[in-house]
Amino acid sequence: MNRRTLLKQAGIGFLLSATPGIRSFATTENKAKKRVLRFAHLTDVHIEPERNAPAGLAACLHHVQLQKDPASFILNTGDCIFDALKQPRERVETQWKLWNDTFKNDNSLPIEYCIGNHDCWGFGEKTDPLYGVKYALDKMNLSKPYRSFDKAGWHFIVLNSIMPKPDGSWYTCALDEEQFVWLQQDLADTPVNTPVIIASHAPIVSAASVVVDNKNKGNGYELGLASMHTDAPRIISLFDQHPNVKLCLSGHIHLCEQIVYNGVTYVCNGAVSGNWWKPEPRYQTKNGYAMVNLYDDGSIENEYVPYGWK
Repeated sequence: MNRRTLLKQAGIGFLLSATPGIRSFATTENKAKKRVLRFAHLTDVHIEPERNAPAGLAACLHHVQLQKDPASFILNTGDCIFDALKQPRERVETQWKLWNDTFKNDNSLPIEYCIGNHDCWGFGEKTDPLYGVKYALDKMNLSKPYRSFDKAGWHFIVLNSIMPKPDGSWYTCALDEEQFVWLQQDLADTPVNTPVIIASHAPIVSAASVVVDNKNKGNGYELGLASMHTDAPRIISLFDQHPNVKLCLSGHIHLCEQIVYNGVTYVCNGAVSGNWWKPEPRYQTKNGYAMVNLYDDGSIENEYVPYGWK
């Protein structure tokens, strides 16, 4: 599907708002800076046959591609399908087919993937060659669950936040030792004047998680192992050694927030599926995606765009 076709089809079969609300996050106000890259951040689509989810994804993709200021690619930070963790293989295949068919028919932009917890298959036998992250790697055409690449003078690092629990079940949010060592080396190999963006499914730092995922109903706060990175302290200590780390971008909690800590901006954008395709929003965060601008001075702008899905 090309842009001309999208323009002809805009508004047909989808309920899109003409002027969606936008929350903008900018790290600097430097007038002399030059934008070098603009991309769309989509996360937590949770496609399924029910609740008209395929039409919702198609509406989102059309909304992205009809932006007057277009994106050059899509960065997807996981949970493409509704769930593979506790579903039989036939159901998982149905969800991935819906995903691939929708992108084939309604998207013309390149896409970069990050694995989410619901993309991992935890239902089958551990001896199955597609068990765990292997299923998601196969569907996303990836050779490894984490990697890095360069675009327009920025260095992108894609992490795998999803790890087995100590008992072998899925999942907790952290980096295993092998991946952390790789991250250390990748940052060490990146020139100090090259700005870095980190993409992960689960937030490395999150204030919203503390508010909405508090397990302690009395005094104080207690989080589980699945809302944000449990190994955030050592990751942050690593970032402290590399001031060119500018942005950490994530999803997972279906909420929109921005935190600036020790010179790093942590942005979690809301979900394409909103409140898992339910009519009401997830707290105050509506179904949406983000448009992200990267600049030559290492600054960023993040615009969260509700796309008006009903």
